[in-house]
Amino acid sequence: MSVTIRDFGKATTGEAVKLAVLKNDFMEVQLLSYAAIIHRILVPDRKGNPTDVVLGYDTAADYELNTDSMGAAVGRFANRIAGAQFPLYEEIVHVTPNENGNCLHSGLHGFSHSFFTVAPTPGENDSVTMTALSPTGTDGFPGNVKLTIQYSLAKSGLVIRYSATTDAPTVCNMTNHSYFNLNGHASGSAMGHRLTMDADYYLEADAHSIPTGRKLPVKGTPMDFTEEKTLGLDIGADFKPLTNCGGYDQCFVIRDSGLRHAAWAVGPETGIRMEVLTTLPGMHLYTANFLKPVTAGKDGAQYAVRDAVCFETEDFPDAPNHPNFPDTTLLPDKPYSSTTIYRFDTAPL
Repeated sequence: MSVTIRDFGKATTGEAVKLAVLKNDFMEVQLLSYAAIIHRILVPDRKGNPTDVVLGYDTAADYELNTDSMGAAVGRFANRIAGAQFPLYEEIVHVTPNENGNCLHSGLHGFSHSFFTVAPTPGENDSVTMTALSPTGTDGFPGNVKLTIQYSLAKSGLVIRYSATTDAPTVCNMTNHSYFNLNGHASGSAMGHRLTMDADYYLEADAHSIPTGRKLPVKGTPMDFTEEKTLGLDIGADFKPLTNCGGYDQCFVIRDSGLRHAAWAVGPETGIRMEVLTTLPGMHLYTANFLKPVTAGKDGAQYAVRDAVCFETEDFPDAPNHPNFPDTTLLPDKPYSSTTIYRFDTAPL
């Protein structure tokens, strides 16, 4: 096992960006101090060849110029807040609208646009800890928030532990926005990936992907991944949630609670299988329906719509506006904490 940290180059602001590399006998993970980005995940395919299974860019400036949150830590509040406002005790908090009058991924200055400090985690040889601050008033959000993300290798898995504190009441919902292609980051369409999810319900949403507050059963619909099927099998169905979004772009309700299995995904060409585990109540399945990079990807790759799939473990979108959703309030005496694991092996033939 090893941890190394070196220079990666500079952002458009001129600020230095660091590259942290975690490596063990099974896998290698590369992370950036800009947006706490997962830059590469190298795991063996069924022939033992190292394969990079996340899309990305060659430079920090490319990550900034592309607005797809590629590999980034997203928050303070991931996903959407309806009308760019929410109630917080006796007040209505107004935040930055940046998509159809709603707030997506915390507006213009969320953690997906922040610079983190990065250092080896004390006492560990397979982990780094990243820290960033979000001052009160950032895009309208109250409270000075300190976010800490610990990335660790655990045999064949990448463990992501989030923790956040505040000095005043606010809201918090963190996710990672990696774009996965288990056939290799430059291999084209991901619609042949096979997927199963421990989700019997998904959140109903309007045409702008704002939850209505209702949970709908997946059974008998294209949203049903309780038994393995390919991502492309039903994606073209005449089914409003899919036609509204150009594909899958919905939050699924993961069974049970605590750290538990959420999904399996398999890249058919490499045999690489990924398991997603999380402590969070939901997982947003996104089939890269709007992926249109303005610069080339890593190693000169050309990425296009549906060339990847995102598994964004999360609290429910727009939760502050829905009392029936799990509470996302962050208080000075109630720190935020969540864990997500991406674990890899090869699928049985």
